Amino acid sequence: MILATAGHIDHGKTALVQALTGVDADRLPEEKRRGLTIDLGFAYATLPDGTELGFVDVPGHERFVSNMLAGVLSIDRVLLVVAADDGPRPQTLEHLDILELIDVGEITGVVTKIDRVDPGRTDAVVAELDALLRAAGYAESPIFTVSSRTGEGIGALCEHLRESARLAESNRAAVEVSGLFRMPIDRTFMLRGIGLVVTGTVAAGRVRVGERLVVSPRGTSARVRELHARNRPVESAAAGERCAINLAGSFPEGAEPRRGDWALAAERHAPATRIDLLVRASRFAEAPLRDGLPVHLHLGTSDTVGRAAVLGSRAIPRGEAGFVQIDLEQPIGALYGDRAVLRDHAARHTLAGGRVLDPFAPRRARRQPARLATLEALATADPGPALSRLLAISGTVDLPQFALTRNLAPAELDRLTQAAEFLRVGPVRAGVAVTPARLSALCDEIVDALGAWHRTQPDALGPSRPALIARLRGHAPEAALDAALSELATAGRVVRQGPVWRLPQHQPRLAKADERLWEQVYPLLAADDLRPPRVRELAAALRLEPDAVDRFLARAEHLGRVARVADNRCFLPETLARLAEIARELAESSPEATFTAAAFKDRSGIGRNLTIRILEYLDKMGATRRIGDARIVLGGAELFE
Repeated sequence: MILATAGHIDHGKTALVQALTGVDADRLPEEKRRGLTIDLGFAYATLPDGTELGFVDVPGHERFVSNMLAGVLSIDRVLLVVAADDGPRPQTLEHLDILELIDVGEITGVVTKIDRVDPGRTDAVVAELDALLRAAGYAESPIFTVSSRTGEGIGALCEHLRESARLAESNRAAVEVSGLFRMPIDRTFMLRGIGLVVTGTVAAGRVRVGERLVVSPRGTSARVRELHARNRPVESAAAGERCAINLAGSFPEGAEPRRGDWALAAERHAPATRIDLLVRASRFAEAPLRDGLPVHLHLGTSDTVGRAAVLGSRAIPRGEAGFVQIDLEQPIGALYGDRAVLRDHAARHTLAGGRVLDPFAPRRARRQPARLATLEALATADPGPALSRLLAISGTVDLPQFALTRNLAPAELDRLTQAAEFLRVGPVRAGVAVTPARLSALCDEIVDALGAWHRTQPDALGPSRPALIARLRGHAPEAALDAALSELATAGRVVRQGPVWRLPQHQPRLAKADERLWEQVYPLLAADDLRPPRVRELAAALRLEPDAVDRFLARAEHLGRVARVADNRCFLPETLARLAEIARELAESSPEATFTAAAFKDRSGIGRNLTIRILEYLDKMGATRRIGDARIVLGGAELFE
């Protein structure tokens, strides 16, 4: 079990940790010289029954609140320390305010230095601390009185921590480790003969020796060489544990890991620059949280400057909750549920605290009723009901984006979608949830869009898929539009002719002269080597001017007879179907279900430059999608037949 300390300067937090663990958590020479905690300190203890405790000792001075926040934002159990000879002081109140705002699960009150005062004074401080905890919503929190110097009360506190750790371990064992690995880095250092080590409290998922991680937000890849957790070497570490990771990687000078970065699974590297939060304004703030304020955003272990936009109103009164969007000066790592604290631009006062709702927030229409309703739905903690509420609002949800935002592992997303009452359309890695009602409405919108196209361009067969998707892009995600097109085609309400879509009753024709020319062009384009001739090569074979052939091909393209893949080269739909099938075969033969441009070039026998143009066209048509240096297959030959 990992705990953090909190409380005013010189109230005995570090001495308490030393009394509990035997370790002096003040490690910096400046801390030794000045006799105060400046940065985070760490210590571990194993109780006689084998219970393991880890402590994060935070500074109590007001100048080091940012360091205190780096220590508590990822921890759910805190010892709030108050000295008997001093009583609650300003940082006691501010630290408790922060713990209340971020909804820390368990606070244990500890009154220290009882050897310096008479019992009456101790009782008075206990009563003050109890009143503060009750006002903050922690009425059930126990309070212990101790002397770190004499050891009085330490045994009773240890027994309480032992029982708390037992319950915590029991609860953790009953819940499956969820999400992919994420850990905010709170310390980095170099060890001779070992190399770079980063430490932190695991926020989600599990990490194992040998795995590859990404240090975010800069995106540098690294391998886990060794792991330490519970103060010893381990093969893996999971959510809730504090661990040290020995990373092996090539970090550019000046871009080495540091506090504020995240060590995480590569799939969760998605730096955020604009995030939406649900926050509660501090009860002790001097004024409401106003729109447009410059702020410090503390999230994970980072401290980033940004500007607050209060959504739904222009201010959040003290003690009230509301939605806030933060535009950040620098990208950070953030996902749904991450705790966040807002402090004023001078970093002197705590303004509000809460959790991330959307780490990829839109700026446009951010105050509109539809967006506010979306934020209300996102605030639902359980991902299943949250997804249902989102679908009730918009009818469609991008599932990979939802899984990323909520840090759902693939198996977790599969279980979620299998139990829900909606359709899952599109490929696994780019799927969309859509309600039957929304899919039906999209079908009607596509028919209307095709009708409008035919009225404005009666001589053309119809739009290509990219042109039709572009016209409807604001209506729904591509996968939902593709599903609607497929449903329409099955029902006979629309017809696909090669790469072109049309209504059944729409039948334009080539002029008779063009039909005669087409009889000569078609055999030339039907090349066995999947590489039709260029426009000038066609013109030479036909003994026509290149411009005349180019204009003819444009007319043929309008009717879906050809597709212009490059400026100087047109392909028959059946040739594109064969190329799409090659892409599918390559992906199916790969363990990762992907293929590269080089593999496609080798299999098709086409030159590199034309290969790139073909793959870009397949991307545009929705047959493939590029992900990094590889591609996944979304559809096959059926898109062109």
